Amino acid sequence: MTDEPTSEPTVPRVSRRQLVRTGTLSAGVLLVAALFLIFNYLGWKYHHRFDWTGGGVYSLSDKSKSVLQELKKDVEFVVFIAPGQDLYKPVQEILSQYDAASQKVTVRYFDPERNPVEAQQLIQKYNVSSTGQVVVVSGADRRVVESADLAEFDYSGMQMGQPPKMTGFKGEQLFTGALLQIAEGRKPKILFTTGHGERSLDDRDVQGLSGIHEILGRDNFELEEWASRTAAAVPPGTDLVVAAGPTSPFIDSELKAFTSYLQGGGRMLILVDPTLGQTAGSGLIPTGLTPWLAGYGVKLGEDIVIDPKGAYPGAPPYTLFPDGYGDHPITAPLSQSGVPVLLNVARSVAAATAGNPQVAELLRTTGDGWGETSLASVENVEKDAGDLPGPVSLGVAVEGPKEEGKKAWRLVVLGDSDLATNQLVQGMPANAVLLANSLNWLAEREALLTIPPKKTENVRLNLTSGQVRTIYLTVLLLLPLLAAGLGTVVYFRRRR
Repeated sequence: MTDEPTSEPTVPRVSRRQLVRTGTLSAGVLLVAALFLIFNYLGWKYHHRFDWTGGGVYSLSDKSKSVLQELKKDVEFVVFIAPGQDLYKPVQEILSQYDAASQKVTVRYFDPERNPVEAQQLIQKYNVSSTGQVVVVSGADRRVVESADLAEFDYSGMQMGQPPKMTGFKGEQLFTGALLQIAEGRKPKILFTTGHGERSLDDRDVQGLSGIHEILGRDNFELEEWASRTAAAVPPGTDLVVAAGPTSPFIDSELKAFTSYLQGGGRMLILVDPTLGQTAGSGLIPTGLTPWLAGYGVKLGEDIVIDPKGAYPGAPPYTLFPDGYGDHPITAPLSQSGVPVLLNVARSVAAATAGNPQVAELLRTTGDGWGETSLASVENVEKDAGDLPGPVSLGVAVEGPKEEGKKAWRLVVLGDSDLATNQLVQGMPANAVLLANSLNWLAEREALLTIPPKKTENVRLNLTSGQVRTIYLTVLLLLPLLAAGLGTVVYFRRRR
């Protein structure tokens, strides 16, 4: 019996074409994976974000970037705002910019509605009154930013049942301000003089100054009232003195205290109205500031400024919008945005000597305005030869010479105190910016001067019924048919 040869199992041969195809595919997969890793690494290390909004709502200013780069302490933003609230998204977006710009910044979010127990514990830990706040923490130091201060709202539609409309977001201004305060380690102290008929910080009436707290933020400055008449000197540690609308004279001892304070590098903001005397023809009530200010290069006019061309619609010609701003850091943001300030019964404030480089004009009327010196009545007045011709300066900023080992004194004088009242501060955003910028410049917080509130954008796409029908047919009919047609063509080509 012969043995039949056993057949060995056949090993399929791998064609050269298959090897090339497999190698090419493997190389392609490896290349895609390598490119994916490279792009992700470069995106993580050198990422850049683009802000396509016209107002730069989601971009940090150069000033904020500078503050973040100079941070020496770790800072944490703790956000107590619910995701459903209008302010949540803009706060989240702007804080993500802070987080990306500095390794010393971290951000935590707590939803008080989903985690009420944890949120309540943190509220007690950070000693805040309620939710709806952003707490900026660095060690034992903290600053609180109220949600009410973060935005500007238009309430004009509430009479027709519409909700308030957010028109401006002030998050960057307040958050950068909080970082500056933490870096400084203290809050600048501002004293408001009393005893001369000045407007009160505690007055919540339309003519009071309680709204100043809202302008500056809850922890931006430390504000106190000060009975200057009985004081021999400005208290030590005072960063700023404000005289807001005095209606009776400052006595010699007070003026000497102010002089000594300024000579030591002090800072003052003076808002002085043209207050008429009780009897006809008595002129303006003296405050004692006119000769004192002249010693600092400031001329306080004995007049009431009239400007029919710049008058508020339907109001007397002494309630006016200034026509332009001077070249100064205080007014630069207002000049760039073209937003007007509103004044009510102002007097002229100008340089005592023409061409004085230390005195910078802040506000002025149109060329048709004038300073009315016939003060018997300002209801029906006409410009005459004895009046101050326009354009009339309404406010100045003065900086003294710099001396070795001593800060240069600074002084801002505005010819109206109504601009700081609750009525005008809340109704005219530019008034709030002017006041805050004046205080920040006086306190040498120039980093905040160029961060005005950013206007929110409401982008709407208005389509006609024909355009809506075209989009409807394109999306629901044309595109599906096109995809089906292409699929059919590919199918039959592969069958060949």
